[in-house]
Amino acid sequence: MTKDVKVMLGDPRKALFTMTGPLLISLAVGQINSIVDTYWCSNLGLNALSAVGIVSSLYFLLNGIGNGLGLGISISIARRIGAKEKNIAEKIASQGIVFIIAISIVVTPLFLFFGNPIISMIGGGIAYSESIAYAYPYFLSGSVFFIHSIFAGLLRAEGAVKKSMIILILSVFLNLVLDPIFAFTFGLGIAGLSWASVVSTFLSALLAVYWYFIERSTYIHPSFTAFRFERPLIMEFLRLGVPKMIELNIMSVINLGLVHFLIVGGGEVGVALYNTTWKYVSLLLLPSHALGGGLVPICAAAYGSGDLKKVREAYSFSLVVSLSITTAAALFVAIFSNQFAILFTSSGSAMQLREGMAHTIRLFCIFIPFYGWINMASSLLQAIYMADRSMYSTLIRNILLVIVFWYTSTLNLEAMWWGLILCEITGGFLMGSIAEYGLRKRKDALTRRPERSAAS
Repeated sequence: MTKDVKVMLGDPRKALFTMTGPLLISLAVGQINSIVDTYWCSNLGLNALSAVGIVSSLYFLLNGIGNGLGLGISISIARRIGAKEKNIAEKIASQGIVFIIAISIVVTPLFLFFGNPIISMIGGGIAYSESIAYAYPYFLSGSVFFIHSIFAGLLRAEGAVKKSMIILILSVFLNLVLDPIFAFTFGLGIAGLSWASVVSTFLSALLAVYWYFIERSTYIHPSFTAFRFERPLIMEFLRLGVPKMIELNIMSVINLGLVHFLIVGGGEVGVALYNTTWKYVSLLLLPSHALGGGLVPICAAAYGSGDLKKVREAYSFSLVVSLSITTAAALFVAIFSNQFAILFTSSGSAMQLREGMAHTIRLFCIFIPFYGWINMASSLLQAIYMADRSMYSTLIRNILLVIVFWYTSTLNLEAMWWGLILCEITGGFLMGSIAEYGLRKRKDALTRRPERSAAS
């Protein structure tokens, strides 16, 4: 048993801090990379900023497939590790790698075929050529992102968050270097930014392949000797991964509708404000994402061993920490919103957005703690095999958001922003309530199990 696995199976508070630190660094570096990408876009003009907003939903849709399936595989492995079934965990890893590669082969041509009409539908004539140029490198290289997602999930499943951090930091570092080279030195413009992401993601994934198959320094050792698909194992991680994939893609698909209504209600300015301000939202949500990422394998392993007290302790502690940090961080960003707005409005046509962006940043900060609550509760539900409940909550919240955006787009951008705030606050209470219900239900089931055994 590796040191990482021992930590994951030990004291939940210590494990949470140990695992959250590297995850937070990984996510922070990733967000810095996203902000730098947006900075380069702002130097390419307002149309480039709008193009990123239009394409981002399709990119997240692609990424959601890999991340959703990768999380399902990760939770299944962590649970088997907690149940001391290492050989089955290794089989799940092998099944998952082959399965997700097969899925990528199917998904790539679908994105290539449907990407153009979808972009045309949601973006119309706004930044159409820039959107196509930015999107197609991602569509062509979906398998790269899928493979990266599954190896990051495998590493987190066995508590190897430092290794997971390394591959993400390597990807970000390479992307930071390649962005200006591809976009400006090679003259590829906005397409260069997406090609830089593809190349950097591919090279960092090779390091994970080296750890697993050449150096073999990991706890789990996938093997493809005499490989054949095993339906029960595939169904195990699909039962977790598909609801999460749907949950992630609900947000992506519905975001396509949101972008459409933003165009109706605010034109390219509305899209640029929403997409660019969301960079800060993502940054402020880093603590909850990191805590949630650490919470999933800890709770999944504890649930696998039947220790629901540990599950409850880990969730309650992580929720308090998340709410405290996100509230303080949101307050700080709101106070200095004018200064934060300058980063993306320093040149060209983007300068006209500065005042509106500062105002939008202040408004979006209101719902940050509640969105953090959504992340924590969703992570718990994934870990205790209630991913479908999390999916339903996300569906309800996003349908409500589409209805609100549809109505408020006939008014103005200010009404759209306040509608978003109310929907996310409602979503926090909804997901948190479902998580509490899920914990009680799992506790009742565990309590009844010994009684059934005695009766039989």
